[in-house]
Amino acid sequence: MFRRAVVVSMSVCALVASSAGGAGAGPGGVGVLPSPSATLPVGATTLHLVDDARPDPFQPDRSRELMVSVFYPATEVNRYPRAHYASTELIPGLEDELGIELPGALTHAHREAPAQAAGAYPVVLYTPGAGVSRILGTGLAEDLASRGYVVVTIDHTYETGPAVEFPGGRLVRPAPAPNGFDTAIREKYIAARLLDLRFVLDSLAGLAAGTNPDAESDPLPADLGRVLDLNRIGAVGHSSGGYTAVEAMHEDRRIDAAVDMDGQIGVDEAFGRAVTEGVDRPTLVLTSDQIEDVGDANPSLDAFWQGATGWKRHLAIADSAHYDFTDMPSLVPAVARPAASTYLGAIDPDRMASLVRGYVAAMFDKFLRERTDTVLDRPITEPEVRTIR
Repeated sequence: MFRRAVVVSMSVCALVASSAGGAGAGPGGVGVLPSPSATLPVGATTLHLVDDARPDPFQPDRSRELMVSVFYPATEVNRYPRAHYASTELIPGLEDELGIELPGALTHAHREAPAQAAGAYPVVLYTPGAGVSRILGTGLAEDLASRGYVVVTIDHTYETGPAVEFPGGRLVRPAPAPNGFDTAIREKYIAARLLDLRFVLDSLAGLAAGTNPDAESDPLPADLGRVLDLNRIGAVGHSSGGYTAVEAMHEDRRIDAAVDMDGQIGVDEAFGRAVTEGVDRPTLVLTSDQIEDVGDANPSLDAFWQGATGWKRHLAIADSAHYDFTDMPSLVPAVARPAASTYLGAIDPDRMASLVRGYVAAMFDKFLRERTDTVLDRPITEPEVRTIR
């Protein structure tokens, strides 16, 4: 499923929700996401990464550049401000249109707080759906960080909408697609995404080795490089980001486990290499009641199951829709949910967040931490969840 227009609605809904109040109100704004499930305080920072060795496939006269957010277990958080959910640079003129001054929408993470360097934590990469901003994965990233993971959420430049914001407020909007959002452009996006994930992992390796990968050399949170355990790496994504996560695991041996949230594993009728060549590492697939509408999801998943030799499981969540696997349910006010029924299901937003966070964390606990007591190791008791295969 490739629904680019939803991002604009999401941006508006996020601010409407913030103006109406939300979970965890604090100074200078209001919270919009459910609280993280675990107890570790969460820090967050952003990095501007430039791959000087790779021309951008959408702007060949420029090097490929990315914006990523890093969420991590933190300390001394009371000394650092809460992070904003989205910059107002992404929604220019909205306050003028509405004629009101909107409060800031805050996350549960604290900007630039020192990393909690009691040890090193497994690393998880998050890649969003087609044309969608990384900020829709903030709730999941915060939750994993509170459980003891370092999570890096990635915007894929010239695909992400409504724009990717770079330092200084520079906005880079999606590249024009002369033939529309067709198979060729989707394949081009996926090819760029796979190299993006590889480059992010290379940049994290440099960070762990003591270098600062930020293009502006902005100061990093204290001890951030010390808490990266790059011997334990997972990838998770939504929609085409789920395809990216599984395909990246096939392409890069550094990735040990992947979670595909409501995504096909291919583009249209063309399956990815993870399907045609198989994958020998563990994969969890979570799907919604809308899976029939998600491109060629069922045929690609059927084919994937035939060739994948690693641990694999496919679970479905009842009464859910495609964007219930993102922050969107928490951002849309209850009064607006009927209008968003194309994207959101009938399941309670907090319940959906709990299920998604719990199963994603269980996957990485099981295969990055070698735990044997997760919800994936016992019979399912949640009435909304059923095993497909």
